[in-house]
Amino acid sequence: MRSVSDEVERCLPYFVRLCVNSVVATGAKLDESAIEVARNIHRNLPAVTDPVLRDHFEATLADLVHLVSALAPRLPPEMIRDFAEKASQAQVAATLKRSLIGALRAAS
Repeated sequence: MRSVSDEVERCLPYFVRLCVNSVVATGAKLDESAIEVARNIHRNLPAVTDPVLRDHFEATLADLVHLVSALAPRLPPEMIRDFAEKASQAQVAATLKRSLIGALRAAS
């Protein structure tokens, strides 16, 4: 099984994209969107999942939420929506992902 940090790095682009989409669609703050996205993903985990796998999955989601939420104070929803209107949600997510990957690697 991959380490949690490997899973976080692997899943980060997709998670960030879902968070950006949520901010644009709902106007919620980035940290609130990260929590809601994680809840929605967690709800889809089958109840019969092995406890070790479930713990690994939950730790990965927690780290993803923590990483994305760290950007929330600097990125109000209006800024994300404006950037998405001028560029695209994919470009916003890619920019945030690069920033987060850099922070993730610096912390390792």
